[in-house]
Amino acid sequence: MDVQFYKDEHGFYQQITEIIHADLEVVFEYIATNKISQWFPQLSYQLIDDVEKLVFDMGEEGPNEVMEILEKRRNEFIKLEWGDGYVQFTLEDRENGTLITLDEFLTPLFPNIANDFTGWYFQMTNIQHISETDDPIEFDYVEIKEMEIHTAEALAALK
Repeated sequence: MDVQFYKDEHGFYQQITEIIHADLEVVFEYIATNKISQWFPQLSYQLIDDVEKLVFDMGEEGPNEVMEILEKRRNEFIKLEWGDGYVQFTLEDRENGTLITLDEFLTPLFPNIANDFTGWYFQMTNIQHISETDDPIEFDYVEIKEMEIHTAEALAALK
């Protein structure tokens, strides 16, 4: 998995690319339909006032977060509102599967950017695994915390 971080006057960016050994249509279904809940149980797509939205179930932490689908092109990409920024998945058909690229942007006002970036890194692993096997993975939360520390250091080093 290739991971890049960037920073500019607007905020922080993360880009992750990976080959998934599954058909493009399979990957798209896992990111752009309610199959999303199979690998990210807190997320679902719901019709709200006849408009499809992405809903993050906050559980006991508070009310659900309702986010806009900013742009969607079947089997090509989906761009989602994410906090004060966005998450976009772009898919490209390859001979050996699907190239998936996650582009994420968050402003400096977003609480704990390193935690969110790390979460998406691990969720990209989950997207890959479920697309290839139909099973989500179990996360090692110690590994996630270690990665979050490295991500925070990498973001702090950006100029």
